[in-house]
Amino acid sequence: MKNKSPKIGLRTVKTVISVFLCFLIDSFRNDSVPFYAVIASILCTQPDIENSLIIAKSREISTIIGGILGMLFLTMERVLITIYPELFRELILSLMLIPIIYLSLLLKQKNGTALMCVVFLCVTITHEKDTNPLYFAWSRIIDTSLGIIISLIVNSIPFQQLQRK
Repeated sequence: MKNKSPKIGLRTVKTVISVFLCFLIDSFRNDSVPFYAVIASILCTQPDIENSLIIAKSREISTIIGGILGMLFLTMERVLITIYPELFRELILSLMLIPIIYLSLLLKQKNGTALMCVVFLCVTITHEKDTNPLYFAWSRIIDTSLGIIISLIVNSIPFQQLQRK
C-alpha cells in the first residue's frame, strides 16, 4: 500500500497570496500592524467564495462590535473613573462579557460570539495604557476589514479556470 502525501491545494495558494497582499498593502500604510489583516485573510480564505462570505460577514460584525464596545469601555474608564485595583478591573471586564455575549445572540451572531469577546478584551486589556487606545481599536477594525476584503477578492478569482487555459 502506497503512502499518499497530501497535496498543496488551491486554498493554500489563495491563503498565501492573500497574506502576502496584506503585507504588501501594509507597507504603504503608516502606523499599522499587518497582524490583524493577516489573521482575517487566513480565516476568511475558505474553499469557496460562499463560505468565505459567511465567515467574512461574521468576522466583520464581531470585530466592529467588539472594537466599539472596547473603545466605549476605555473611554468610560478614562472619563468617568479609573478602576482599581487591577483585579477588580479584571472582574469588571469578565462581567462585561455577559452583555457582549447576549448582544451577539440578539444579533444572531452566534458564530462570532467568541471573536466579539476576544476583540473587546484585546482592546481593553492589551491597550489600556496606550496614549491613544481608541486609535488602536479603530486601527484593529480597519486592519481586519482590509484582510477580509483582500481574502474575498483573492477567493473570487477563478483559479481553476486560469489553470485550464
